[in-house]
Amino acid sequence: MKSYSCSDMGLKITNVALLFAGLACLVRGVHVLWTVNEGSSAATALTAGLFLLLASTIDRFEVLKGWGLEARTKQLDKTLSEAVATLNQLREIAELSSESIVSLNSKAGRWDSAPSAQVAYEVVKRVRANLMELGSAEQRVKQIMEPWVKVTTNDLVRVMLTELRKSLQLGSEHYRIQLQSYPLPIQAGDSNHQLLLDSLNKFGSFEGDYFGSSNDWPIGSHASKLAESVEKMPLLDESDRLKLRHFISPWLPRLERLASDYELLDEDEWFKSLDEEKPSSNGSNQSSAEI
Repeated sequence: MKSYSCSDMGLKITNVALLFAGLACLVRGVHVLWTVNEGSSAATALTAGLFLLLASTIDRFEVLKGWGLEARTKQLDKTLSEAVATLNQLREIAELSSESIVSLNSKAGRWDSAPSAQVAYEVVKRVRANLMELGSAEQRVKQIMEPWVKVTTNDLVRVMLTELRKSLQLGSEHYRIQLQSYPLPIQAGDSNHQLLLDSLNKFGSFEGDYFGSSNDWPIGSHASKLAESVEKMPLLDESDRLKLRHFISPWLPRLERLASDYELLDEDEWFKSLDEEKPSSNGSNQSSAEI
């Protein structure tokens, strides 16, 4: 409950008295003008009434200058300037804290207990909504969300590359077994042996060239790079290429949506795939998803 000081109460009583006095003068002036038709008396009463009404609200004005009534409220300019400054400060603080929240939420616990993909996404969505309500620029919001986008993309790509590597390993293992069982002694210039070596090296070099730097792929390039890898990777059986295309095809538009709009398309599929590949307590998955 609000409490008022004696001065506040006195000011209110004075204002009320002036208000009624002003109204009385105005009524008197109108009455004189209408009945007696004395212009000077009516003008005096009306002028007095206007001044009394103005005086009854004098506490709301900081400056009064003559008949021009150049008045401005005591709090209008101050309140507006303070509101603008406060909003700017709040927006800046919200942007900075949100950036930290998204970054920490994306990276914390990577060695043992990383938050689930669904929990991380819910945090990011709340942060984004709050920033948009505060009027933060879309580009700034995306900049704040970028750590989450990078981590989420890299985690998903790691899942995809695990499957692609299985096909590479089948081919390299095939040629490795043939080399190990190759008849000895090996003659210099043996073309068959050299062909086996070249085939084995082709699998190994492809993995290094295409998959080794996957954590450094720019945001927005992952879908195209995965598709390119499937088309160019050496395979022991060409029929496997169709299976790999089928495997990555639903994820290409999902990766593109994440890169462009910073949101998950078919989020349940993301949660399922990412949580199955959640880093273990010994950090075995961390090296391939390191930021």
